[in-house]
Parts: sequence; C-alpha cells; structure tokens
Amino acid sequence: MFSLLLGALYALAFTVSRAASTTVQRTALGNNYTLDGTATPYSMNVTDCPGYILGLLQEFDTGLIAQLTLAGPACNAFGLDISDLTIEVTYQSQSTLHVKIYDTANQQFTIPESVIARPAAPTTSYTNSSDLIFNYDTTPFAFWITRRSDPDAMPLFDTRTSSLPPTPIPPFNASDPSTAFDGFPLVFEDQYIQVASALPYGTNIYGLGEVIASSGFRRDIGTDGGVGTIQTHWSLGVSDPIDQNLYGSHPIYVEHRYNATTGKASASGVLLLSSAGSDIFLQTPPNSKVSLIEYRMIGGILDFYFFSGPSDAEVIAQYGSVIGYPMW
Repeated sequence: MFSLLLGALYALAFTVSRAASTTVQRTALGNNYTLDGTATPYSMNVTDCPGYILGLLQEFDTGLIAQLTLAGPACNAFGLDISDLTIEVTYQSQSTLHVKIYDTANQQFTIPESVIARPAAPTTSYTNSSDLIFNYDTTPFAFWITRRSDPDAMPLFDTRTSSLPPTPIPPFNASDPSTAFDGFPLVFEDQYIQVASALPYGTNIYGLGEVIASSGFRRDIGTDGGVGTIQTHWSLGVSDPIDQNLYGSHPIYVEHRYNATTGKASASGVLLLSSAGSDIFLQTPPNSKVSLIEYRMIGGILDFYFFSGPSDAEVIAQYGSVIGYPMW
C-alpha cells in the first residue's frame, strides 16, 4: 500500500511530484530542491508548521467570514506557505453546513461553477436552528462540528490537536515512511494542504470512492486487526485493482455511529469538494483512544460540506442536493 504522494515521484508529472510527503520523499527529492529557484529548501516535514490564527471576523444571518493569518514563521514543508487565508461558514440548510477555507488572493485552483454548480445562497437563516453547529478556537485556529440534537456526543468533525493522538506517530506501513504522522497542524501551502480530524475509536466509515476495498463496504480504520486505509484520489483508467484508486474520485464519506448511552444510531456525511490529487488516511494509532482521518492534498482549497443525516439515505440526498442528482 503506497500513497499517491510517494507514487507521484515515479508516475505523475514533475510539477505534481514535488508535493511528496515525509522521509522517503525527503531522500528522493533532496533537501536543496526548491520550486522558485531560491536557496531556501523545503523542510519536508510538518512538525514545525505554525498553523493559523483567526483574526477579523464578521457574522451574518447565514454564517460568518473571517481572516486566518499564519501563526509563525513559514515551515514551507512541501511548498510555500500561504500567509493569508479566508474562511467562510454558511448554514446552507437545516441539515447542511458549508465550511470553505481558501487563499485570500484566490490563486489556488477551485472546481469551476460551470463544472459543478454550487447551491444558491440561503435566503433563510439557519444559524440558530441547523442541526449542525460550527465551533472554533482562534489560536491556533481549529474548528469542530457538533450536533444540536446531541450536544454531548463526540463532534462529527474535530481538527483540534488536543482531540487528536499525540505525535510523532511512526509509519503504520513499515515499507512506506510517508504513512507516519509528524504532526496535525493546519498546513495550507501552494502545493500541499493538510488537515486532520479525530473520530470515535473504530467508527464505521463508508465511501471515499471510487475503490474496491479489501475490507468491504466498511473502510478499514485500523482497529480489530485492520491496518488502516490510504485512499488515493487520482483517477486512473486501470482494471479494478484492490485497495487502489480507480476511474473516479468521490471524496465523500458517510459515518455511522451508535450512541450506547441513548441507544440511538445516526449517520452523517463529509464531502471535500476538490479535484486535487490527494491521499486520505484512516487510522487508529497504537494505544490511541480515538481514530482519525487526515487529508493530504497537492493543491486546491478546503471546501467542506457537512451533512447531518441523520439516516444514511438522508445523507446521500443532502449530498445530491449539493453536487446534483444522477440523470438517466
């Protein structure tokens, strides 16, 4: 099991391969390589990446918009850190929350509206009634999504480093050092973006297609004897390999949880609307009380849609309302 960012060294275009990740890539690319021709090498490590600080914030009936500023010296792990970001949060409906983090200068690639038309801006305020609630810390910036109907449950998505396992975490695939987790800061560079979320231990994750997974419909999250998952999103016209990327990329997952306290089950969904090549990791480190999902992308922006369900069918319907329904 090798990640896209390792395989990129051999299979992808040169400009794509420069976004490779951690130890193997440090050796292969060399510590003196730079994209812009200067003498400053990429660090090839996210350990010292400073994250971001949330600054000026404006609230509206439908959500908020705020500025994010790099919290310290640039780490330039696999690209050039982007100093100024913007975050927009929109309560799209009772069941859909849109969180978009992008470079303020709008230089990063995003999927054009002509390819996937976005939902119209809401004309009704759902800020105080939506089942999904956007929460945040300012320094370092982190956010987490909770349910209004189940406020005491673990968040559906949680990027706080305090919620994630302590790092560094050694590679979960001994033959691929890029499967290590050096740290969990928000990294937003011109050719590398990283964000991670804590998940309930051994939770049920479905989706992240297109793939034929050896674990079946339920994705391997690294518990119960599993080894975890690296789901590559880089469409290839190959004939049905197991546990590898196929013809299409559908970066949405459905999570199914059971609350032992209330005796109720519920589903939720997370879509990252991006066409950038990426690896999505599902893993449960040794002795960790939580599992995690981490996105590693070689460009683009963070354009998340969160769906509250609470049934699996409702999650898929809410997903369809964002990207469009199938037509025959």
